[in-house]
Amino acid sequence: SSTPTIIENNTHVCMMTVSKKNESDDDDRPLPLSELKKWMSDDVYLWINEGDEKQQLFEKELEDNAAMNASNLFRDAKSESGDAGSSAELTRLQHWSSSSTSPDGVGGFERIKSKLYMADEDPEQNSEDGKDSDDDAYGGVEVVFLLSDSYQGFGDVLWSSARHVANKIADPTQCKELLSPLFSPDYIDKQSCHHPLCGISFLEVGAGAGVPSWAAMKCGANVVCTDLSDTNRIRCMAECAERNFQQMIADSDNDYDNRIVLLKNASKTRVCPHDWGSPVDRVVKALNNDSSNETKDFRKRLFDVIIAADCCYMPWWHSELLDSIHRLLSDTGVAIIAFALHGNTGDDDVWKIVDRAKSKGFLVDSLESQQLTPPSGDMESKQGLVHTIRLTKPM
Repeated sequence: SSTPTIIENNTHVCMMTVSKKNESDDDDRPLPLSELKKWMSDDVYLWINEGDEKQQLFEKELEDNAAMNASNLFRDAKSESGDAGSSAELTRLQHWSSSSTSPDGVGGFERIKSKLYMADEDPEQNSEDGKDSDDDAYGGVEVVFLLSDSYQGFGDVLWSSARHVANKIADPTQCKELLSPLFSPDYIDKQSCHHPLCGISFLEVGAGAGVPSWAAMKCGANVVCTDLSDTNRIRCMAECAERNFQQMIADSDNDYDNRIVLLKNASKTRVCPHDWGSPVDRVVKALNNDSSNETKDFRKRLFDVIIAADCCYMPWWHSELLDSIHRLLSDTGVAIIAFALHGNTGDDDVWKIVDRAKSKGFLVDSLESQQLTPPSGDMESKQGLVHTIRLTKPM
């Protein structure tokens, strides 16, 4: 598979970006699959293409059923306006930004006027001397994301745990604290970059919208973003990679050398399906840029950081989740499992993830819980209370 081209002349980068932005800024319709191919392996591309064809046939069958007019199930907004380009359709793309004052970050949830959640407070009112709260020391990280049409695994929601992790890793200081076992006193930065994730191999499992992945991508990590084997889900993740990469090209805030390092690392981002407990070869190969020619034993390079955000709500999948993490985490790596309690099963059953991780041979640290805003107003506050455990392998 191909790798996104980086043009190291600032003028050329800006020219390329302007033409791209003019085409897509006000149009959030799905990008053609051909534009997303660079973010996946050839076999994943063929698999998604087959899924697209099946979906098109399915929708055509519905459209042909004039009596039921079932096609309206898919595009009520279009049928009301009669205009395929109307603004009512443009609801796919969403935005999230990190924040030093709100644990939620900015965006990605329904704002609720309640004293239950810190994020409900007006950031500008809380900032000192009336300064804009977004004027963070580290500049903040902005990402674009979209939610899959597929409800499988409930990946069609941006959960509080994902916002929590993304906000933590976006801030260099909080990132080092969260991943402290990785950054030992003798840790030497691998690249001349302004964020500790720069050059770090980063995997997200059960990613859904993948907001932690896109935050890590913009911080210079070598990202592989995965979720269950659903073609629409993986296609959406590839589109997120493309749109965030284009934003990075357009960003002129970074100094030239730092910008080139970030772009080169971001261009190595890959998306692929991974069902927990299944073979991990495809995921590891994605980390190595889909090439098995450089080293026959590509398993030697594993992940420095693995993120699982809100993946614990089904305790019957804990063992498979932990198996995948164990196989994919490097000997010196750190895995972060962040989760809320959603009431779909007993809270004690969800917390069994701690003992199960220990039984798999992990060292487990329980970190401080933090209250965030639940994704929607009809959820209980505990669905926004994020608990975090940190896993490492014994030395």
